[in-house]
Amino acid sequence: MYNAPLMATTRVIPLSQRSRLASLLDERSPANAMASYYALDHPAERVRLFAHFSAEGDQLNGFLALARTGMDLFRPLLVPFVASASGLQSLLCMAMSPGEPALIHLPVEQRAWAEAVVALSEVETYALMRLDPGQFRSEINVLVMETRAPGGMPRFEIRSRKILYAAAGVNWMGPRFSEVYAEGVEAGVARGFRRAVLSAITGKLLHERRLPLLRVTDQDPLAQVEALDLGYRPTGERTLLAEALLRREPHEDGSAS
Repeated sequence: MYNAPLMATTRVIPLSQRSRLASLLDERSPANAMASYYALDHPAERVRLFAHFSAEGDQLNGFLALARTGMDLFRPLLVPFVASASGLQSLLCMAMSPGEPALIHLPVEQRAWAEAVVALSEVETYALMRLDPGQFRSEINVLVMETRAPGGMPRFEIRSRKILYAAAGVNWMGPRFSEVYAEGVEAGVARGFRRAVLSAITGKLLHERRLPLLRVTDQDPLAQVEALDLGYRPTGERTLLAEALLRREPHEDGSAS
C-alpha cells in the first residue's frame, strides 16, 4: 500500500496559545529578543501569529509574527523566527496578501530565502548592539527634555522652537530587553545632541532594570562610534529591514529578480 509523504504544515496560532512559541526562544539572548517580544508580549489586538510545524510528530519549528506598530501606520511588520528556507517561505506566503506591502525584519543571511517568494525594496542593514551596563557612561545635557511618544513610550528630545535637533525613544519594550532608537538632524548630531538623548533613554531603561538594545545602520558609522562611547557593544548579529511584496510567481531557485 502506497503511503503519501508527510508534509510540513503552516497555520495560525490562536493568541491564547502564544506561550507555546516560547519553547523555540532563548529569552536571555539579544538575537532572540525582538522575535520574543512580538511573539509573546506585543498587544494581542495588534498581532497575528503563524506557526510552522514539521511533518514528523507535528513538531513546532518556527513562527512569524505579523504586527501593527507605530513604526509605519500603513504597512504591518513581519518578524519571522525560523531556521529553514522552506519554513520561512511557507510562513511568508501564508501571512502576506498579494499586492499588500509589509515591512520585514530578518537576519541578513536569510535574505535569499525570503527573496524566493517576496520582492524586497528599501533594504537597510543593521548591526545589533547590546549595552554593557558596567561600561555605561552617562552624559548629562541640560537641553534634554523628557516627553512621551504617541503610544506612551518614553522619549527624550533636544529641540528649539522651530527645530527638533535629536530624539531617542523605544521601538518595543519587553520584560528583559528594550530596543531603543536615536536620530538627529545633521546640526544636532554635530553638536553631540543625538548621543545625549541616547544616553538619557539608556539611563532610564537601566533604572527600570531593562537592558537596552540598539540597531545601528551600516550607512551611519558615526552612530556606532557614539554607541560604543556610551557602553554599547556589538553582538555579532546583523539584520535587515525592508519593504516586502509577495511575488506572483515564486522563484524556483530562490534568487531575486
